[in-house]
Amino acid sequence: MTNAELSARLLSNVIAFKHLQRERGTLRHLGLPGVDAFCLPEHPEHARAQQAFFHDAGALRDALPALTDFYRRLDLPGWRVVLPPGDAEARRVLEAAGFGPDAVRMDALGLALGDVPDAPPDISLEVSETQDDMVAINKRTWGQLGRQLDVWLRPPRLPVHTLVAKAAGVPLACGLARDVGDTAGIYMVATVPEARGQGLAAQVMRGLHHQARARGMTAAVLQATPEAKPLYQRLGYRDLGAWETWGRLGPPACFTSSDGG
Repeated sequence: MTNAELSARLLSNVIAFKHLQRERGTLRHLGLPGVDAFCLPEHPEHARAQQAFFHDAGALRDALPALTDFYRRLDLPGWRVVLPPGDAEARRVLEAAGFGPDAVRMDALGLALGDVPDAPPDISLEVSETQDDMVAINKRTWGQLGRQLDVWLRPPRLPVHTLVAKAAGVPLACGLARDVGDTAGIYMVATVPEARGQGLAAQVMRGLHHQARARGMTAAVLQATPEAKPLYQRLGYRDLGAWETWGRLGPPACFTSSDGG
């Protein structure tokens, strides 16, 4: 499995995960050919919520006028386009439209499960049918941003696979997988502050991989913070490059019919 294939699977998985948030009522969505745009109008300060994803540079070029109108109507001038690594044509499209990269980057990582041995966790992990423990752990990890996670407590049950590490009944670490095709997207991996340094996140990851294999998944993909990236690489994940976010550097460009040609 090539890095390009893993990157494409990650993009599809992230978009599918965004749709889960939309279904719970937190995100708005604009779907265009080859482009998916999401936003959270009540929180314009959260740049990562106001993002557009694209599958090819031509689709992005054609969609830019409609994207600009979509975000302008919602009074969200600070929206971003997510640019995966290595797409020189899309970079040129964005530069021509007056966009430039900001400081927000997320490392993309992928793992072909067949490339590493199946190593089940050494500790007992609880399969969680609800997201109560996951939300509680991530709230403690992310502070004020964690309030947005309350959306995952709403019914119906999420179509995800959640594992929780506990001690004496107290939830300490968690993570979940969202399957798209034969790829498990890994999200919400977190450990409460007082339990860090015990290897619990690695145990949760091993459990998620073990379960994913049992479900017939052939790959796992995720986005990582710089602090967490070494953990995933020790588990066999490949570095697929950083996803950049590009925003408009000045007033919106004046699009004409030739812009999409």
